[in-house]
Amino acid sequence: MERDFSKGSFGIKETRDSSSTTRNVNSGIGIVKMLYKTNYVALVGGGKKPRSPLNKLCIWDDLKKKNSIVLEFNTPLLNIHLSRTHIVALLKNNALVYSFKSKPELLFSFETDDNEPGASDLAICESSSILVFPGRNNGQIHIVDIINTQDKKSVSLIKAHRNPVQCLALSPRGNLVASASTKGTIIRIHDTKNCTLVYEFRRGVDPAIISDMKFAPSGTKLAVLSDKCTLHIYHLGEENKKHLLKDLPLFPNYFKSTWSVMSKNVGNKSDLVNDIGTLGWVNDNVLVIVWKYKGIWEKYDIISNEMDSVSSEESRKWEIVKEGWRSV
Repeated sequence: MERDFSKGSFGIKETRDSSSTTRNVNSGIGIVKMLYKTNYVALVGGGKKPRSPLNKLCIWDDLKKKNSIVLEFNTPLLNIHLSRTHIVALLKNNALVYSFKSKPELLFSFETDDNEPGASDLAICESSSILVFPGRNNGQIHIVDIINTQDKKSVSLIKAHRNPVQCLALSPRGNLVASASTKGTIIRIHDTKNCTLVYEFRRGVDPAIISDMKFAPSGTKLAVLSDKCTLHIYHLGEENKKHLLKDLPLFPNYFKSTWSVMSKNVGNKSDLVNDIGTLGWVNDNVLVIVWKYKGIWEKYDIISNEMDSVSSEESRKWEIVKEGWRSV
C-alpha cells in the first residue's frame, strides 16, 4: 500500500502480484496519514485550493468511500497521528488526544510551545503508546504514554535544545527519541524512559531546516534529511565519523563532534526551489524519499564495502547509492 500526497493531491495505490489499482480522492490535500494498512486514512486540506478547511480533520473510510469521522478545531491542523485506539491532533500550541471511535472523545489536551512544523511522533508498542511533541518551554520535549497515563512515570520532560524544536522522531520500540532544533546543526537522541542523553550527532556547521528524520526498522540507524537536500545516515554505535583532532583538549566542541557515517546530496541543481522530502525505510539497508514538489519517489541503497585493513579509507566503507526513481 502506497500513499500519494504530492502537489496537494492524494491517491491510494495497491500493488499485489505485479498488479495495481489507483483510486484518486480528489485534490487539495495537505496532510495524509494511513492507519497501518487498513481502510482508514486521515485527511486535512491543503495546497492552493484546499479540499476542506485547514482546521478540519476527516477520517476517510476507503471501503465505504465516505468520511467515517470528522473533527473541527479552532486553528489549522499541523500534524496527525493514528493508532487503533487513538487520534492525535497537533495544533500550533496544543497536542490533543482523542479516542478512535465513531464519536471521538477528547481524552487529553497538552499545551505546547509554538509548533508551526507540527513536530511530533507516535510509536505503538505492545504495552505502550509513546507520544512526543514540544513542551511548553523553548527547546523542550514532552513525552507521554497515552495508554498508561495512570502511571506518573508515563509523562516526562526533556530540555533538549536551546532553540525551538523543529523535528522529532521515535524509534520503532519507542525507547529513543531523536530531536533537532530550528538551528539544525545538532541531532540529539534521548532515552524516553529515563530521559538521559544517549547520542549527540552533528549534521553540519551552517544552520539548516531538518525536514524529516526516521529510525530504521531495527532502530540501529537514523536517517536525517535537511532543506539543503543532504541525506545523512547515523549509526547508533561506534561507526560514525569523528574529527581527527577530537582528542586534543584545547580545541572547541566542533572538533569533538560525532558525524554521520555516510551522507549524500540528493538534490538536483536544476531544481528551481528547494524541495521538501519525506523519508521512509523499506528495510535496514533500503530507504525512499518522497518529494513534494517534484512528485516523485527515489529509492536508495546503503552499501557496505568491507575493508581488509584499517586505513584512511575506512570512512568510505559505507555509501548511499541511488537505485532508481518513479513518478507518484
